[in-house]
This record gives sequence, structure tokens and C-alpha cells, in this order.
Amino acid sequence: MASRTMTLEVTVVSAEEVVLPPTRRPLGRGAYAVVRTAASASSPAAAVCTRVDEESGGDCNGYPYWKETLRVALPEGARWLDVEICRRRPNGQVEAVAAASVPVGDFTVGPPGHLHCLSYRLFDASGCRTRRNGIVNITVRRTDVKYTAPPPPVKAPAYAGASGSGGSCYGVPPAGAAMGFPVGFTANGKACA
Repeated sequence: MASRTMTLEVTVVSAEEVVLPPTRRPLGRGAYAVVRTAASASSPAAAVCTRVDEESGGDCNGYPYWKETLRVALPEGARWLDVEICRRRPNGQVEAVAAASVPVGDFTVGPPGHLHCLSYRLFDASGCRTRRNGIVNITVRRTDVKYTAPPPPVKAPAYAGASGSGGSCYGVPPAGAAMGFPVGFTANGKACA
């Protein structure tokens, strides 16, 4: 039996206040993001990367910006999606700087195809993940489901007009405005004592 997967469109927008763990200096050159899915019994873990942030003139000063959309297949039963902020050193060595785990429940609610704008606290990428290290901003949209529009509303008979539905006791439609009296005033416009 084939395992089901969720197809996601993850846009890694930016990160904020990311610092290098040993020195706590702002993350500079070579910043990029990695989106990883958890491995399941039937599929290995997958990882997709953004491009290196070059828009900031080579030095993002702790605020890398990508706004890059990645396609990710999330295996059935996965409980989270991992987002890592990494850097490529001038010597070519790659270093994970900060990471966040995004619970699947945060982007599977709502109508099919709904765009979820999310921000998560990043922690140092070292094993314990207890030291805060900035914020990552992402959007997630499920693309494996199709949205079907609800049927158009049934036209109500003219005698069934309700408040705000176009019918009015004055014979004039309310034009979408709320009708009533301000708190503290009576129907004749005088203030209550």
C-alpha cells in the first residue's frame, strides 16, 4: 500500500535577529534556509534549501531575506516540519545556526489551499535547543487538495427579509450599515440620564 503524502508550498520569507551561537554576533554572509520533513517508516527524510541570501549585499546582519517558495512532500503521520537557518562559510563548510519545529497542526486547519502566515522562535541548532536565536517567518499552503466552492445561496422569498438582508421595516434597504442607537441615547436622540 502506498503511503499518502501532503504536498506543501513553503515560502521561507525571512529570519530576524539570528546570531552565531559561540560568539552571539549577528549572522552575516552565506545565510540560507533548509526545510526538512520528518522521516516515516515508508519514506526517508527530505530536505530542500533556499538560495543563499545575496540581496542584502552579502551581509544580512542577522536579518536574512529569501522569500523563496519550496515544494515539500510531507509523509503521512509526520508531526512537524523543521526549518533550519544555515550558513556557508568562505571555506565552503556548512554550519547549522538556528532551527525551529513547525507542528503540522498549525497549517492543516482551515479550508483547502488556505495560506498560513507563520512565525516561529528559532533556537540554537545545537542538540539541546534551549537557547533562543531569533525568529523565522514562513508561509505554508497545502497544494494536494482542491478547493470546491460552496453552492450559491438560495434566494429567499421577499416576505422572509431579515435585518441586514436587504429588507427593512422602513421600505428602504439598509445599504449594509448597522442600524441601531448609540449606547447612552434613546430613540429620539436624547442622552439617557
